[in-house]
Amino acid sequence: MTYASPVLIGYDYWRQRRDQRNEAVHWDPQKLANHHIGVSGTSGAGKTHWIREFVEGQSDDVEIDIFDYHGDIEVPGAQTVLFSETTQYGYNPLVLNPDPHYGGVRRAINDVITAIGKTSRQLGTNQEAVLRNLLLDAYALKGISPSNPATWYRREATDAQIQQLIERQDWAGLREVYPTLQDVTTLARRKLKALWMGIEDKDEGRQVLTAFDEFCRVMASLNQRRMKNASQASSDMELAQLESKLGSIKTKALEGFTTFLERMQSGREFDEVVKYNSKDVLLSIITRLENLQATGLFNSNPPPFGNARIRRYNIKPLAQSEDELLMFVHFRLQAIIREEMQRGESGGRLRRLVVLDECKLFNDETRDNPINIIANQMRKFGLALLQAGQSPAHMSEDFLASAGTLLLLNMSPTHWDGAARKLKIDPKMLRFMQPQQTGAVRLTEKGEIPMFRQVSFNERPTFRT
Repeated sequence: MTYASPVLIGYDYWRQRRDQRNEAVHWDPQKLANHHIGVSGTSGAGKTHWIREFVEGQSDDVEIDIFDYHGDIEVPGAQTVLFSETTQYGYNPLVLNPDPHYGGVRRAINDVITAIGKTSRQLGTNQEAVLRNLLLDAYALKGISPSNPATWYRREATDAQIQQLIERQDWAGLREVYPTLQDVTTLARRKLKALWMGIEDKDEGRQVLTAFDEFCRVMASLNQRRMKNASQASSDMELAQLESKLGSIKTKALEGFTTFLERMQSGREFDEVVKYNSKDVLLSIITRLENLQATGLFNSNPPPFGNARIRRYNIKPLAQSEDELLMFVHFRLQAIIREEMQRGESGGRLRRLVVLDECKLFNDETRDNPINIIANQMRKFGLALLQAGQSPAHMSEDFLASAGTLLLLNMSPTHWDGAARKLKIDPKMLRFMQPQQTGAVRLTEKGEIPMFRQVSFNERPTFRT
């Protein structure tokens, strides 16, 4: 086994300037309080170089997942998979972790809904309720119960394998695989069709709930008339007309109830109507599901990473679909968190490192953001995060407070004030950085008070006058 080795960050800038001496500044993971790393700098400042340095400095038993936004993080030994609408590699978000403590149906559903909630097109209250019911019903059709862990074991199948089962009409075989987003979309379309058929009954009989609703409205109007008639003179003819209308509607409602009862098969029909009582909401959910499927990120064709220790997700082709990309990364982070928690505590040893390029897309200050969960809770499970972005202001407060390493490279002047405020440092430290010449680093070493040190990346620096 090759253990993590110190990485030379540079040389103490002020010692070079004052004493003309090279005092090396090393990143040594054995000395750091934790393994989280933040790298910030403008385009061309060297972020990709430092990502490679930190990745190659890890011990050879650390698994690494690199989410490569620009497609340019080439790391020796990495297995690269290109994610695009053409390659159609992705992850089925409905595959369950069968562990009774860390997995299950409800957690999988919450992960999907939480990931959608991080996008710019968040779900409304009614949409979330309908989607949750659709997902529960999709699992139920496979015989998977949220309250019975023994039913959580199914097998994964690719799109081609599922299609073969359908063509062979192997319904028993289909029940042995996890549901997919296509299954949920198909189910939603069936529910929508049922609602439309119930509403548009072509005058042969109104759908029973519609008739019941109309009956209630007329009954309310009749009672208002009766109260008004008790307090002042009112036309008996108006009351008679309302009572006649009420009788007609009552007859129609009773006929509807009779038809409804005769056609009941499962005993759950009324609950189904209550769960899916809005065709507009169902239609909006179907649109969202179809859009997710179109990206190819959430299908049943797992990427061919095999047993690779370093997995590089080339997501450059998906950069224009930022909402779907955000969902994909957050969903994968949630899955990685569950996997490492299931493995148990690591005793302080780093087992897995996640690398996020262009981290501005994925950070926010919410507690349920998986980035903040990793920063605050996952150290004891051996999971760490390396983030790179144009400014530390693009990283969350929780991550900046937790990171054992923060490396600042040359930044755009527009980012100086925001970065200085977030890091609570003198803006002058940022203004005098030279591209690929000087920077600043904060190494939170055990037993030491963390502070930024200005560094030169060259043994013979060129000083500004």
